[in-house]
Amino acid sequence: MSETKTTFSVRNQSRMDTLMRGAAPPEAVDPTRLQSLDLLRAIKILLERAIEENADKRFPSYEKIESAGLRSETEPQLDLRSRQTRLILEKLLKAKEADRLSPRYLQTLRSHLTRFVAAFDTNIGFITVADMENWLRAQPIQPRSRNNIRGSIVTLFHFARKYGYLQKGEATEADELAMAKDSGGKIGILKPEKLASVLNEAPERVRLFLALGAFTGMRSSEILRLEWGEVNFERRFITVAADKAKTATRRLVPILPNLMLWLAPYQAATGLLFKTRRDADRAIAFAKGCQVNWPNNAMRHSYATYRLAATADAARVALEMGNSPQKLMRNYRELADEKDAAAWFSICPRVRSKG
Repeated sequence: MSETKTTFSVRNQSRMDTLMRGAAPPEAVDPTRLQSLDLLRAIKILLERAIEENADKRFPSYEKIESAGLRSETEPQLDLRSRQTRLILEKLLKAKEADRLSPRYLQTLRSHLTRFVAAFDTNIGFITVADMENWLRAQPIQPRSRNNIRGSIVTLFHFARKYGYLQKGEATEADELAMAKDSGGKIGILKPEKLASVLNEAPERVRLFLALGAFTGMRSSEILRLEWGEVNFERRFITVAADKAKTATRRLVPILPNLMLWLAPYQAATGLLFKTRRDADRAIAFAKGCQVNWPNNAMRHSYATYRLAATADAARVALEMGNSPQKLMRNYRELADEKDAAAWFSICPRVRSKG
């Protein structure tokens, strides 16, 4: 019997013994008193049964957790009533790695929840929605980042509930966390003539990075992981593998006619297109150094805007970008027209004189 159940039983039995201590033989006892003692015994049984059932729900047995595969043979036995967040986080990350989720997702999940666990290294059942909301509000981050961290916390709590660290079948404290109001901010895009001037002045590797970003809408992290074997020059599309995509979903990105001209010199190339994160940093630094107003995520925002204007097909553009049609319509609709789009996708390499 568990410690909770044993403590209750000993205490309760002690009280019952006190009531019955010194009692005379049954035939000498007043009938009314006998009825009272019988009633007390019945109440005692009902109370003990209720306590045991409640304890089973709140504190799952170690055997159940172990049978779920959450403890390795070499791991020391845990006092599961502690249900420390750091231990549950370790289990969660191992499970996600075993599910072969994208490195980017795992990195983000680990970053968010390591910060959370540092603030709440305690029994997960003791953490309240008020505590978590106060912590989230105290973080010096934008609403979108706060909502992303909230999503990771919900993932942790749902994992804990699934494997018995929290009561199954009930909403968790994390489910009650309020979403921060995210207006999204103003979308900044580049003018076609500004991009053309930067591309034609850029060094080779910078030019390649900027052209891919501007004419595919791929995320910087996806471009940096790209290999030439994933660029199909013959069929004119780029494969973004699931393990390289932010959304962990494979997709095909078209090589549009003007991008084909920018990529033409590399048709025999092999291996990674870029070798370090600094390649992206250098490209953005070069662009900003050209006296051009370069908004955050300028290339992806610009591609989405001009591609949507050119095709009038949000579902198609969403598939190309690994995004949702709703987000495209909300953020990029009517920021540019067909004429602007034609100018953007007409930007081609300048013919360089050999002299």
